[in-house]
Amino acid sequence: MNTESQTTDCLNTHLEPSYFCPFIGSMFQGPMGNLSIDVRRGMVRRFTDAHILYIMYLCSDGKVSRQALADITGIGEGAVRTILKYLRGMGFADAQKRGIYLTPKGKELVDGTGIEIPEEQPSGLLDCKAEFVLLAHGKGYLMDSDIKYRDGAIMMGASVCMPFRMDGGKVTVPYYDAVQLEYPDLSELAERIGMKDGDAGMLCGAASIQVASSAAFGGMLKLLG
Repeated sequence: MNTESQTTDCLNTHLEPSYFCPFIGSMFQGPMGNLSIDVRRGMVRRFTDAHILYIMYLCSDGKVSRQALADITGIGEGAVRTILKYLRGMGFADAQKRGIYLTPKGKELVDGTGIEIPEEQPSGLLDCKAEFVLLAHGKGYLMDSDIKYRDGAIMMGASVCMPFRMDGGKVTVPYYDAVQLEYPDLSELAERIGMKDGDAGMLCGAASIQVASSAAFGGMLKLLG
């Protein structure tokens, strides 16, 4: 089987997302399906589509070096190089000597997610070594009590994940409410990070900030589709 048909078979299947068919069901499924690249080889256990979205966000404000992206995400410079190959193939990014940057097409995709990494980050809410919160402005309507957002973060290595939203000035954690689990009051955090009505948030805890932040993108990608 040639590389193109391998990619097509992987992307057209109805299987759930995994490290072996990592783009199934995400916003990258269509663009990846147009590439003659076998997405199952050379990337297993190194990065996922959540890392791709994370790297795209980091590149959205200007040129960033591969080393900086590797340090922030914790996936290694070789994996970043492979991600860049995919992004260039999809027309989302390019590179110059001064670093990686998004094309207008890539910027449009990132802007459409509403994602923002708040300057203020949490501490002491989840009893984890590292905590990270991610916002998606205007995407709260997508969040229900489904466990998939939490699972998306846990699969990325999070110890804890709280997907939350704001409606009518009130912060809720739909999944935790549905299964009657207790959770900390997130109203102060929401105020500090500038959360507004209609916004969605992903609060993750993990052993390192690289894992916690990547996990937040994993959970958010499940929300955005």
